[in-house]
Amino acid sequence: MKLKIVLSGVGGQGLISTGEIIGEAASIYENAYATLTSSYGSETRGTFTKSDVIVSDAPINYPNIETPDVILCLAQVAYDRYVNRLGEHTLVFYDTEQVTPSEGAKGTHIGYNFREMSIELGNPAVANTIALGLIAKKTSMLRRNSLVSAIQEYFSAKPKVIGVNIQALDAGMALG
Repeated sequence: MKLKIVLSGVGGQGLISTGEIIGEAASIYENAYATLTSSYGSETRGTFTKSDVIVSDAPINYPNIETPDVILCLAQVAYDRYVNRLGEHTLVFYDTEQVTPSEGAKGTHIGYNFREMSIELGNPAVANTIALGLIAKKTSMLRRNSLVSAIQEYFSAKPKVIGVNIQALDAGMALG
C-alpha cells in the first residue's frame, strides 16, 4: 500500500496541520511509513498552501508527488494548479462552494460543501477535518482510532478544539 496525497488550498485552512495529523496517525499509530512536505506563502492567510503526504507500508525513497492518488482542493487556486497533474485514478475531493471543477478533467471528483458543514458544526476552521474523515473513509488509508489519537496529540495544548475536530472527522467519515 502506498498512497500519495496532496492537500491544497490557501493559508488558514489547516492543510499543514491535516498533513501532520495524517503523518502522525500513519507512522505512530499504524506503524506505517510517512513523509510530509509543505509549501506556503509568507503571509499567514490567503496565499496558496499545500501539504504532500505519502503513506506507505514500505520505506519511501522520494517525498515529492508528481501524480497524486488523492488530492484535496479547498480553493479554486489550488484546483487550477493541479488539474493538469491529475491521473485517471486520482480521487479529487473538493469544496463545492469554493471550487468549480474543469470539464473533462481526469480523476474521480467528489465534492461536498465542507465549509458549510463546518459552520453547522459550530467551527468554520474544521472543514479540513471533515474532508480528512471523508478521505480516510473512501481510501481506507487510516483507521478512525489512529486519526482520533493523532488529533488528540496534535491539539493537546488546545483541548477545547479536540472535541469539535473529532466530531468533524466523524461527520466526514459518515459522508463516505
